[in-house]
Amino acid sequence: MGLILLYTGDGKGKTTAALGLVLRAVGHGYRVVIAHLMKTLIYRGEYVGEYLAIKRFLSDYVDVYSLDPDQHLTPRDVLRMALDRAREVRPFLLILDEVNNAVANGYLTANEVISGIRSLPPEVNVVLTGRDAPSEFMEVADLITIMEPRSITSIGAWSV
Repeated sequence: MGLILLYTGDGKGKTTAALGLVLRAVGHGYRVVIAHLMKTLIYRGEYVGEYLAIKRFLSDYVDVYSLDPDQHLTPRDVLRMALDRAREVRPFLLILDEVNNAVANGYLTANEVISGIRSLPPEVNVVLTGRDAPSEFMEVADLITIMEPRSITSIGAWSV
């Protein structure tokens, strides 16, 4: 089993940090699978920017799965599709975006996610994102990053 990285907390930047890893991996020629377990790719009638960038510049290396209202997919469906694809193509990186929220809201169990991760080829590294990470994820993670909201004035930074 590869590394498990956990990005959680109430602050911003969890998905952004995961996408930074995607960019690095692709820059080195590695494949990536991304599963957006609680998000669609469309916001206010338009595709979200990160999806457009991936499709335009990284599509040879990155497979993206997400909720699709037209297909009536559930977070469990998206997880299954992403795990199946990761077993098939053996990517360097699998991003399970908002998986913590999917578990916290009862759409998935921590055990089924961990079992799915353990079924992956050993070279696949996994990133788990979202608020409210379950304790089971904390126990298996090799790295835990907790994002906390901070006001710029509260940390003594200068203002513009």
